[in-house]
Formats: sequence, structure tokens, C-alpha cells
Amino acid sequence: MSVMSRELIPDVYLIQECILISESNDMAAALNNDPQDWYNPGRDVHIQLNAFLFVGEKTLLFDTLSGLSSDQILEELRQILGDKTLDYIVISHTDVPHCANAFRLLHEYPEATLVAPQAGSTHDLFHLGDATKVSPGDTIDLGGHVLKFHEAIFLDAAMSHWMTEENSKMLLTVDWMGFPHTDDECGKCVDELETEVTVSRLLEHHGRVFLWYQYVDVPKTHAEIDRIIETFKPSIVASAHGSVIRKDATKYLQMMKPVIQHMSEQGRLGNF
Repeated sequence: MSVMSRELIPDVYLIQECILISESNDMAAALNNDPQDWYNPGRDVHIQLNAFLFVGEKTLLFDTLSGLSSDQILEELRQILGDKTLDYIVISHTDVPHCANAFRLLHEYPEATLVAPQAGSTHDLFHLGDATKVSPGDTIDLGGHVLKFHEAIFLDAAMSHWMTEENSKMLLTVDWMGFPHTDDECGKCVDELETEVTVSRLLEHHGRVFLWYQYVDVPKTHAEIDRIIETFKPSIVASAHGSVIRKDATKYLQMMKPVIQHMSEQGRLGNF
């Protein structure tokens, strides 16, 4: 496990935790037995956890990585923020890779506001009763960045939301639009990769996480992808589990249609 950070666009930072997929894992075994168009046998495969830091007059962190990276994310934040403090800690949903460090960060930045989705009925279970709750359409103006919350169209937990950064047209899709990378691709954006992001690469993630895709009405689900493109018109797609897409965002969103078609016809790929 390693943690690194980089500036994606001015005053927007990626903080990435990379986790090595063991050779005994279902995905690694499948890739070595049946190499894909983006993978050469023998390379280490990583799954990434991404958090995103927005720095304006105020600052906001979207998601908090896993508990394995507590010390490292604090160090990355100190390096980026310098004399600034952290004003908002936003969790997309309550899965461990997204919210594990929320209270550690609150201990380090006690004046920060914890923000969680309004939807759901398990806030007390996750000790979020005192968090500021936001609903689709709510915004936070940092002075330099305006963050807006949205219904999570494709989600793996009931208490979940997506977010956009209005100025850059960045769409933060949480678990959706994720895919693995190899050991020489850590921290890179899609436009910097030497290998392509293909349908089979997207399927490696979604076929193991979005298991409900095998039961969907395919035309209706494809129509939801079209609605996402039309509604958000994103210039940047920032997933919690995939390299950031800074160019041709619509092309990659459209590639999710054959992923859904494949799962509907052939079922899930396996497990992580």
C-alpha cells in the first residue's frame, strides 16, 4: 500500500492510495490466465482509492481513504495545505475505503465540518448523527470552487451521493467508472497512460463491484448513462477507484454501455 498526491487542475488535488492485488486474488488469477488488451502477464495490478482535495478560500476533502493510510493522508494534507486548515470533510458513503479516516481527520482538524448524505437511515450506526446532512441540489461555496451534491445514479450503498465542481465541470462518480491499473501507472490520469482504458478494463471493476448490473433492464440503464452525459456534460470524470479522466469524458462514459450489456448477458465476473 502506498499513498501519493498530485495537482490535477489548479487547486484541485488527487490523494491516491494504491493497494496491490495479491496473486491469489480472483482478478489477478484471471488476468494471468487470460491476458487482456491492457495487461501484460507478470505486472502487479493495483486497485486505487481516491480522495479529492479542493482548495479555495476554504478547503474541502471528498472521501478519506482506508484506515491503512491514516498517517499518510494526514501527511499529504499537511504538505498541500501548508498554513491553511481543512474546512470540510465530505464522505460519499460509509464504506471503509471512503470514510475510514473521517474521525481521525476531525481529531487533527477539530474545526472542520463533517458532511454526509441526507438520504439513508443509518447515520447513528456510523456515528454521523451530528454531521451536516446534504441533499441533491445543495452546494458548498469554497470561494474559488463551488461544489454541488447529486443523487448517486449508479451506487453500491443506499446512503450515497455524487458531487460536481461547477467551474471545471468535474463529476465525482465515487465507485462508478473505476478500473484497475498496473504498477507503473500509479497517480496517472487516463491521458497519461500508455495502455488504453477499454471495455474489458472497466468490466474488471464493475463486474466485481456492481453485481446488480446482471439484473437490470439494459435499455433503461443505457438511457441513464445518456441522461448523465446530458445533465452534467462533464469535462472531467473523477472516480474513487479509477484514473481521472481529463479528456474525452463522454467517450468513456459511453463505454459503460457494453459493460452493462455484458453483465446482463453473462453475469458477474467474480470477486476481489
